[in-house]
Amino acid sequence: MNTRRALLATSVALLVVHAAQAADMAKPDEASLREAIASYVATWNRHDIQAWSAFLTDDIWYTEADDFYQRMKGREAVLTFFGDLVKTTDLQWDVKRIKMMPDGSATVVLVHHALILPKTGNKYSTSFVSDPSVSRWRIEGDRWRMFYFTSHKGTARVVMGKDGVS
Repeated sequence: MNTRRALLATSVALLVVHAAQAADMAKPDEASLREAIASYVATWNRHDIQAWSAFLTDDIWYTEADDFYQRMKGREAVLTFFGDLVKTTDLQWDVKRIKMMPDGSATVVLVHHALILPKTGNKYSTSFVSDPSVSRWRIEGDRWRMFYFTSHKGTARVVMGKDGVS
């Protein structure tokens, strides 16, 4: 009888642990995506390139301008092009709209603020605003990861139209 109780207790404990682990995994919903976006911005603002790159998929395409030749496509290219910006800028994103897509990915329309360091008091040396900007996210492994970003207004509008986010 004690063996059965021990086996039952162990089984219940394993189910509880499994349920807790499953609850920690990203869910394809807007609330979990907003949390991921906030973490992405906070990580950028810590200027930790390695931690920031963990938010990117291997096939990320991250642009600030027309990139017809896709020079900024792939994790290594993005790190090469944008690594110094992570070190020398702060970031602010004002999310305007999120559209959850049928394939489980999401398109995010936002206002992108690049805040150039150094910061004196509460004022940055320079800032740039890109409105609209677009990022696209999907769950890979256990978390939301970004697979596309553009702060180029024309390209952002094309993506918004294609994804039905106006």
